Amino acid sequence: MAKPRIREFKNSNFSWIHIVHPTALETKELAQRFKFEAIDLTDVLPPIQRPKIVERPDYIFMILLFPVFNRQTRRIHPVEVDFFIGKDFFVTATSEDLFPLSELFVHCQKGKDKGVKQWSVETTPVELLYEVLSRLEQYCFPISIHINNDIDKIENEIFNLKNKTETINEVLRIKTNIVNFRKAMNRHTHVIQKFLNKAPRFFAPEKTDKLNLYFKDLAERSEDLWQMLESYQDTIDAVHDSHLSLINHHSNIIMQVFTIFTTVIFSVELVISWVSFDLDTLSFTYNNSGFLEANAGLLLVILMMVIFFKKRNWI
Repeated sequence: MAKPRIREFKNSNFSWIHIVHPTALETKELAQRFKFEAIDLTDVLPPIQRPKIVERPDYIFMILLFPVFNRQTRRIHPVEVDFFIGKDFFVTATSEDLFPLSELFVHCQKGKDKGVKQWSVETTPVELLYEVLSRLEQYCFPISIHINNDIDKIENEIFNLKNKTETINEVLRIKTNIVNFRKAMNRHTHVIQKFLNKAPRFFAPEKTDKLNLYFKDLAERSEDLWQMLESYQDTIDAVHDSHLSLINHHSNIIMQVFTIFTTVIFSVELVISWVSFDLDTLSFTYNNSGFLEANAGLLLVILMMVIFFKKRNWI
């Protein structure tokens, strides 16, 4: 029989349980051990839920989303992190393995880092929550810088119409990344502020002012990230519009040239048709080779047009 994939770290104040890719097996174990509400345990399972915070008699249940950048696909997607915070327990569950969270857990569990070891021995669940959120938010900033660099790069390439397909695909990729980043960071500030209002009974009295200050700093950093994402959204929208305008302008020029050549071809065909039927004195009305030569001339003109359009990347 399969066993629950639950990792645990204990200190003198509380137990920290960490689960990656939770299943019904893990939620059943949590229900038996901590008597969590069934609706909260259901939210831990797929699919990804929206950010929220709920106060229960013995714990606070909180859901937040954080962005993850896939280096292979170069795309951002949100990852859910669930928190159960009680007076003597701290439970985290993630829909994917988040490096900052897993790294902190391993350091606390193995005590490799002396600073983390000393901190983990003396900390409380609420202080641990602040440390986890702080590290996850710091993890978000390099991703935001990566988006900014992508926007700067694409701004320099929008005037290069030779690779217009690649350019528009890159713009759409960046727009999708920003949307997914915003989806992950949505309501962070709201949830943190509600936590400050709901969780005074989980604070040690002598640490209340300090933790309030720390969590307000977290809310401010979340707001800064949100403002940056709004700025990125406006910038990439402007880049997208500029690129489409350039493509439309370029297409208009191409259509003008096509119109000119079409007019010329139709005019030549009209003249040849009129002459061939009305002037019997021309040689090709009596000579099939003359007629073929005239059509060969037209085909040559068409071939030259195709070669010209290819060289100009118009077709």
